[in-house]
Amino acid sequence: MPVFYAVVDARSFCYDHRPVTKVPFLVFVFSCVEIAGLIKLGQVIGGGPVFAEILLSAVLGLTLVRMKGSSALQNIAINVFVGRLSLRALLRHDLLLLLAGVLLILPGLLSDAFGLYLIMRYLYERPRERRVDPSQQSDGPIDIEYQVHDEESRK
Repeated sequence: MPVFYAVVDARSFCYDHRPVTKVPFLVFVFSCVEIAGLIKLGQVIGGGPVFAEILLSAVLGLTLVRMKGSSALQNIAINVFVGRLSLRALLRHDLLLLLAGVLLILPGLLSDAFGLYLIMRYLYERPRERRVDPSQQSDGPIDIEYQVHDEESRK
């Protein structure tokens, strides 16, 4: 019985592999801009405050990732399983803080500014979504008046 071998080129499965090659270049350019910004800021205000800013933002970012990382991934898994995954709902809640934490971990001014923007956006939208009227909250039993209408009670 003859054995057939198929040779498949991996690039034939890709729709267009050129945009993927731009991503490392864009990451390199972004990193260079971040480093240049840190160097210029260090020349203006000194190395100590710049180092403190990098450490403070990294600690804040790590705290956010530890707090929201697993819960965000669990929410994504649950929403995928249920079949109601919407990007808007994910970005509004836990994923927004997870992304902010990752951006704060990266050293640089632009990533820190965008991470702080995402935190402020989360804090601004959160009270609007979870706003509850205190008069409608009840911690105890609910009293309801009712009447029974039967044919026997009318006779």
